[in-house]
Amino acid sequence: QAFMILCDWLLILSHQDSNNNEQAVGLLDYLPGTSLQEKLLLFIQEHVFMEEEEESKEEERKNESCKLDDLHKKRSLLAAYCKLIVYNVVEMTAAAEIYKHYVKTYNDFGDIIKETLSRTRHNNKIQSAKTLIVCLQQLFQRHVESQDSSSGVDFSSASFTNMKELARRFSLTFGWDQVKSRESVAMIHKEGIEFAFQGATGVDGKCLPPNLTFLAIITEFSNKLLKPDKR
Repeated sequence: QAFMILCDWLLILSHQDSNNNEQAVGLLDYLPGTSLQEKLLLFIQEHVFMEEEEESKEEERKNESCKLDDLHKKRSLLAAYCKLIVYNVVEMTAAAEIYKHYVKTYNDFGDIIKETLSRTRHNNKIQSAKTLIVCLQQLFQRHVESQDSSSGVDFSSASFTNMKELARRFSLTFGWDQVKSRESVAMIHKEGIEFAFQGATGVDGKCLPPNLTFLAIITEFSNKLLKPDKR
């Protein structure tokens, strides 16, 4: 309840017109700093996206109504936080942490996450696209860290497959109007290619860049590229 009140209060403060209201100027000092933004995100991660414990079938039947109530509460918490992202109360990059759960929690929260993506894209399409690529880069780095470095990246692993699927879902949100999404899609490729070749040792180097297989993730967006941009 305190979290919901805080989100509502921050949303009200963000709508104050500081040009015509002296009191509003003072209120703007209460917009969340880095520390509070981190705490808000941590709260969402712990109370919305936490892993459910395994239950027996009997307990599951008993708790069916409780689960629905719990899901409703989680949806309300997530929606309140996503509003803060949409209205620029918290930085848009925070959405990357939410988007990571898009595929896994699609049935429960897919509509909220998709609406957040749509609204942020309407606000700033380039920054929104950067958030998508940051999300995929962070997941890729986590995937690489969890792998055995000697065996390279496992393309058949669940985490890599999930990344590919997430990238595919992101790509679908751009629709079929390639001209409208041209800048965003081109930027995703540019950022993705630069990330893929980080740590390259030069043409004569024997080791491949450690992030090279990230190109396989970026290919999910390639059908949205206009022909002049492919080169």
